[in-house]
Amino acid sequence: MKSMLKLCAIMTLSVSLIAGCSSSPTESTKDNASNPSPEPQNQSITFIDTAGGANTQKFFSEMIPKASSELGIKINYVTGSGAEIQQRLSAQKQGEGDIDVLLLKPDGIGNMIQAGIPFETLENNPEIPNISLIEPSELKEALGIATDGKAAPFWHDQFGILYNSDKIKNPPKSWEEFYERRGEWAGHIGMIRSDAKSGGGRIMQRDILLGYGVDFSKPFETLQKTAEWTNGINKFSEFSKAFFKPLASEPPVLFQQFASEDVWITEYAIDYTLWSRDQGLLPKSVKSTFFPSGHYGGAAYLAIPANAPDSQKELAAKFVNWMLSEETQVNMMETLWIYMGINKYDNVPQSVWNNVPSWDVVKKSRIPLNNNEAYTFLKEKGMDLVK
Repeated sequence: MKSMLKLCAIMTLSVSLIAGCSSSPTESTKDNASNPSPEPQNQSITFIDTAGGANTQKFFSEMIPKASSELGIKINYVTGSGAEIQQRLSAQKQGEGDIDVLLLKPDGIGNMIQAGIPFETLENNPEIPNISLIEPSELKEALGIATDGKAAPFWHDQFGILYNSDKIKNPPKSWEEFYERRGEWAGHIGMIRSDAKSGGGRIMQRDILLGYGVDFSKPFETLQKTAEWTNGINKFSEFSKAFFKPLASEPPVLFQQFASEDVWITEYAIDYTLWSRDQGLLPKSVKSTFFPSGHYGGAAYLAIPANAPDSQKELAAKFVNWMLSEETQVNMMETLWIYMGINKYDNVPQSVWNNVPSWDVVKKSRIPLNNNEAYTFLKEKGMDLVK
């Protein structure tokens, strides 16, 4: 607990502390419901979430006590930013770490690995048998950076075009059509600031550039010299003249703009938007669609910092295995409309598919972030492109 208080004091993070029940650990299995009730124990871990929003934080607040009870581990749930966590991990010595499990955005895990921060290998870890439910290719890299089995996707988030069907009866079918018809919705096209904490704005910029043929697999220095990059940047700047101003500072502000009918159409996370609609924060007439050029398809990654004490890393592995269980993953998808990290979609109930497209359909249009330099450029310079 002392280390927990130290962590909170130094990092001034937004903290949610959820004390689970104390009970003895049990062998990790793929079926949490089949676990016997463990005996109480005085063990605890710290789980820091840098990837979630209001929807996932609410989910964790309800789910963590269940994990604590079933695993017999007190789980301290804390929210924070990837940059703050990276700075803290960089200063910690081997065996003195006080962060046991992290949930990171793709750029978060990518930046930490590039900075040389050590993580435990999750792939083939005997304490994490549920790692076998993840596609092997998804354990190899994030944001184009090799992870070598040291990060496991917990969920797959998905962007798409969101529009108010009461205002737009015939939504565009491509970025080119969206651009050509921008006059129809001038002043009602929404976007989050590209320099916001949320990556929604810079992802929208990236996806617009994709629509104009920019190939983000090229090195950024080469990419900037291509005709497609120059044309895409110019199109975006002209397009942005039709945006609602000021741009939203964060997703809740974008939702307020939707609710007030200032914004009619944008690109953003489908799962978070549908969850917010269900909470009554958005008009029920909000719908989604996809463009053939593709949209951002990301993930949030579980990782275990290697500088934690060995006894803590064992508890952390048990928790990661619980998070990757079929029961937890299906529960997450039913609650949040967010796609699972594991590949067990055959067992997802039909009620989920009545709200979101099937994984087989969505995965064809998913284009993950694969160029960290270009993404960083849009974060730092993207607002200069808005006119």
